[in-house]
Amino acid sequence: MDTGEFLTSLRERAVNIAQTLRLRRREPWNWCLQTASLALLPLGLLTHNAALLTLAGIGLVVGCRALPLPPMEQTELKGLLPWLERLIGLECAWLARPLDRRKKRQIAFTALGATLAAWFLWQQDLGPVGLAIIVPYLLYVRRRNVEDGIEP
Repeated sequence: MDTGEFLTSLRERAVNIAQTLRLRRREPWNWCLQTASLALLPLGLLTHNAALLTLAGIGLVVGCRALPLPPMEQTELKGLLPWLERLIGLECAWLARPLDRRKKRQIAFTALGATLAAWFLWQQDLGPVGLAIIVPYLLYVRRRNVEDGIEP
């Protein structure tokens, strides 16, 4: 096997794995587990708690696997299902959008913001974290006001 075939094989496997993970993310149980795991990360970073960080990592990894759980419609959580399906649908619609300039900018800002937030949480400096949360919201409000004809 030469290098070209090997790289092609690796690329195909990576595409298959990414597609499988994307399909698993659409399942409500997996989505809930991964989202709950992501919610543990800030507290684990802020408190330097290795157990919380490990639990969050395990939850993210397990959320990528096929979970042998009954369908959510057959559990007590069936009331959450329409809400979850709406959120999963929004996420899938965003992922299905073409990679235009706006989406690239969103990805870049999210990656930068998540990295900076993780660093500031680890440093236990909540001022910049608060600014990182409030500034995008204020920019959003300003943009909506301009769209509605309200001068800033």
